Amino acid sequence: MRLQPANILLRGLGLWLLQGLFGLWGQVLSDTVDASRIELQLEDQAESAPEGIDWTQLSDIYQEMARRPLDLNSASDEALLRVPGMTLPLLRALRVHQVRYGPLLSIYELQAIPGFTEAAFQLMRPFVTVRPATAYDFGEGSTQIPSWQQVREAARFTLIQRVQRQWQYSWDGLSWQPETLRNASGDPYRLYTRLWLQASPYLSVALIGEKDTYEPLQWAPAQRYYGYDFLSGHIAIGQIGSLQRLVVGDYILQVGQGLVFARGLGFGKGGDPILTLKQPAYGLVPYTSVNEYQFWRGAAATFRLSPQWELTGMVSQLRQDATLRQTLADTTEVPEIEVTTLLSSGLHRTPSELARRKSLLHRAGGAILAWRKRWHSAGATILYQHFSPALNLAGPEPYKYFGFQGTENLLASGFWDFTWGNLNFFGEAATSRTGAKAINAAVIAALHPTLDIALQVRHFDPDFTSLYGYTFAERPFALQNEQGVYLGVRLRPAPRWEVAGFQDLYAFPWYRYRANSPTTGYETLLQVTYTIRRKLQVYARLRYEEKPYNVSSDFAQGEYLYRLIPHRRGYVRVHGVYEINPFWRYMARIEVSQYTRETQSRGMLMYQDVRWQPSFWLSVSLRWVMYRIESYDARIYTYEAMPPTTFFIPGYYGEGQRVYGMVRVRVGRQWTIWLRAGQNLFRPPGERSYRRSTEALLQVRYQLQ
Repeated sequence: MRLQPANILLRGLGLWLLQGLFGLWGQVLSDTVDASRIELQLEDQAESAPEGIDWTQLSDIYQEMARRPLDLNSASDEALLRVPGMTLPLLRALRVHQVRYGPLLSIYELQAIPGFTEAAFQLMRPFVTVRPATAYDFGEGSTQIPSWQQVREAARFTLIQRVQRQWQYSWDGLSWQPETLRNASGDPYRLYTRLWLQASPYLSVALIGEKDTYEPLQWAPAQRYYGYDFLSGHIAIGQIGSLQRLVVGDYILQVGQGLVFARGLGFGKGGDPILTLKQPAYGLVPYTSVNEYQFWRGAAATFRLSPQWELTGMVSQLRQDATLRQTLADTTEVPEIEVTTLLSSGLHRTPSELARRKSLLHRAGGAILAWRKRWHSAGATILYQHFSPALNLAGPEPYKYFGFQGTENLLASGFWDFTWGNLNFFGEAATSRTGAKAINAAVIAALHPTLDIALQVRHFDPDFTSLYGYTFAERPFALQNEQGVYLGVRLRPAPRWEVAGFQDLYAFPWYRYRANSPTTGYETLLQVTYTIRRKLQVYARLRYEEKPYNVSSDFAQGEYLYRLIPHRRGYVRVHGVYEINPFWRYMARIEVSQYTRETQSRGMLMYQDVRWQPSFWLSVSLRWVMYRIESYDARIYTYEAMPPTTFFIPGYYGEGQRVYGMVRVRVGRQWTIWLRAGQNLFRPPGERSYRRSTEALLQVRYQLQ
């Protein structure tokens, strides 16, 4: 058997073009929400996020909001500000319109309010509604203890069971040989189970279990194993008098701009240069994802002290993965144990990975005091953390000089969000145990119905330490050793045209990984979107980044000599979506990448995506990808359709083709089944032989309401 990549690509390109002639028939219809804009934002975050991060928490929040859309006439300002696309200037314009003309009669009346563009309307539409006017319009009434009938009517029970399997093969010139993980402790299946009783916003009870590929499935309490490798659960109650929410179990906190309390529930730099700048203020939320390092475990509660004041308190005790090291103290022979690396992958497949499982005990306690009045809010946070064994994240490498050391960390911050006219000022300033400081301050200005501008400045000291922070920055998960100025612009020169872009200038005052010197860099994006009509949209994007890194070193007189050269990465993308009718949508993309270091590598990726939903009971998704990318540094990310509770955003590199399909079938009103299968035939950069990976997924959901 001889594989000829040139023939494969030529045949593939021909079929790709042929399919395109007949392919204006489809693209994905989402189960509940038109999530196309959210999918594109997740693609933009994939490169800066930790590998394998799961975005289920964000998806669950959006799905719940879509299931119970907010009434634009009666929902509170605080609730409406959680709607994707809603900003303080837009909310203010809505309230002015309601005071002047009375309650909205239809959701489509939004488009008559200044600032509510077609794009903003489409983004908000799944999450808002308009009901007949009541006495509680323009703000919810005082919270009372819900009746049993209210809880029962809102209740919904969901059971989800998923099993996944992937097969890896390599070509040795004669046959395909299976590849497996050596020394694996478990089988190659990935399992997931979720039981969730919801009566939002009054009650939530959940139990979630996950076993990754090659992890063991066992009952060993001595090793903290209780069946699944990862277990999560919570009991939450809310909207009971002054008690806004109480969570016992696993939870997250999203406050301010994420300098102290947050962990990846916001977006970063991407195709929307305005709205993604501001981190969503979800507050206290029960945890429903399976990232094994992004949550708190214990208890937390939020109380409404008065119409303007709110207090949240939290305690947590959680075991996390870490690499331990034994050292001898100067004055004793007793070895000391310290943590040298915090691990976030959540994988426990081999003996070495199992040895690092849950080896760090992390205790924490904190509080959040918040004030809100109409278009303004402010507050303060405090967080105390204790680690056992002690952390020693410093090292001999220069970029580790300011690594955290010790058993305790203390963080405090103040955050604000004010509106003055068409200007929205928001931000957060924080300090950590050593006195190191961090600040993220921004303003969004609606200068004209067709022009929005956003400006942000940020500064994180090299020794600032926030292990649970996530904010808008070049390195959103590492709030340390960074300064930056960001300018975003969105212009609508004509009803069908939108021009968006940003310029981000940043600097690293101290050494960083792969850069043995203070450095500066910048990133630029320009995106032009043309909506031919509501069902046909095309955009073109240019994205470019330049950042210095170390290059190959020379060995002289017993030392390595490093020099810096700029690493340049650029992307050009053309993306089109055509919704012919309520049943068919079609999506196609061509993206080209170029990466320059000492040498230059290029990449090209093309795909077509067809999704067909003839009825409420059935939907089908198909995608065909062709790519040729000369290096890992030039890789290209694409979002793939997956069942609820799981995400997949692969980074393509090498040369090959990929195809996958997914079918969703509803059986009766309570059962839903997803079947997904895909195959990738590729050759990694620098290798002559091909590899083949095949995956299969089955997910079953039972829902009782």
